[in-house]
Amino acid sequence: MSPLTPLSANFQRTLPSPPFPETLLFPGIYGPPSSRDNSENLLGDVPSGSEFKALLKAHGGAVIFRGFGVETAEDFSRFGFATKVGPPHDEVGRPPLRTIYAENVVTANEGPPTAPIWHHNEYGWSTVHPAYLSFFCLVRPTSGGETPLNSSVELLHRLSEEVPEFVAELKKRGVLYAYRYGKVTVKTSNTGASFVVPDDSPEVIRQKVEEQVRRHSNRFEWHDNGDLTVWHHVPSASYPNTSCTGLPVFFGNLISAYGRSKHHKALEPPFLGDDGGYHPLPTHGDGGVIPVEWMEIADRIVHETRALVKWDKGDVVVFDNHAVQHAREPWTGERKVLASLWDGEKFPDKSPFLS
Repeated sequence: MSPLTPLSANFQRTLPSPPFPETLLFPGIYGPPSSRDNSENLLGDVPSGSEFKALLKAHGGAVIFRGFGVETAEDFSRFGFATKVGPPHDEVGRPPLRTIYAENVVTANEGPPTAPIWHHNEYGWSTVHPAYLSFFCLVRPTSGGETPLNSSVELLHRLSEEVPEFVAELKKRGVLYAYRYGKVTVKTSNTGASFVVPDDSPEVIRQKVEEQVRRHSNRFEWHDNGDLTVWHHVPSASYPNTSCTGLPVFFGNLISAYGRSKHHKALEPPFLGDDGGYHPLPTHGDGGVIPVEWMEIADRIVHETRALVKWDKGDVVVFDNHAVQHAREPWTGERKVLASLWDGEKFPDKSPFLS
């Protein structure tokens, strides 16, 4: 196989040593071999299996493929299967609003363009999550719409230096996430949306939703007004050999949960935001309060260390979900980014606080 062509962009940054054995360019960006032209089938030039994972490792867990002739959802699907990183991931629980475009290809998130998404590992609030993610830019926005990436390895390293007690408590006690869904949301979007049909009675809706919730949590509560709260216990930091890097990572949705609560001015009980929704802060696995100051430090670090990926039409970014966190910036114009989720290496055993 001919070597890929290294490319560069001004949003790349250097991952430090330590925690990495040597400094790494993050994310990597590659074009097809220089001997190829766009009239040829370029998917055969994409590394696969162990070679693909080695390429991810060389760049801290994330690589962008640019100019490989990926123009449609079907092309993106073929690209994903060509990497052979693992089988397609079955989304369990409360997937974001998505539209299916091709085999194992869906919209990334259909939330409004004014709403940011904060840094997280995909399904980091659950023990059921993909090992690898890939995104494909079908339509580039007029402005904004970047996909920030940050290293989970570097984040853990920085937190261990700046707030070691935070890391120690997370390792010992885990994290408890609480999500409250309004009655309309329970029926129509994030929780069990694809399982509910218009003719379902309230009793059938509740039964279908509970079947989905029990796939990832045995702790949930229905409120008198029809709202639903679900709790998830998850280990959150310092797990070695969980990613292509072989290094400990900070894994979870703690920063995104904090960012959402802060954005909606819901940092104190009852966590009712200015959007009318509830945005509870995560706690320790035993229910103990995590100081807001610790979460603010983590949020600051990811903004100091992130790479703000600017999209070109046809770009494909692939990253290790354990090694890399991602987010989304607001945008103007039309933006269409498709997603593909894949399974791979097994994540560590459950923490003592998992139910």
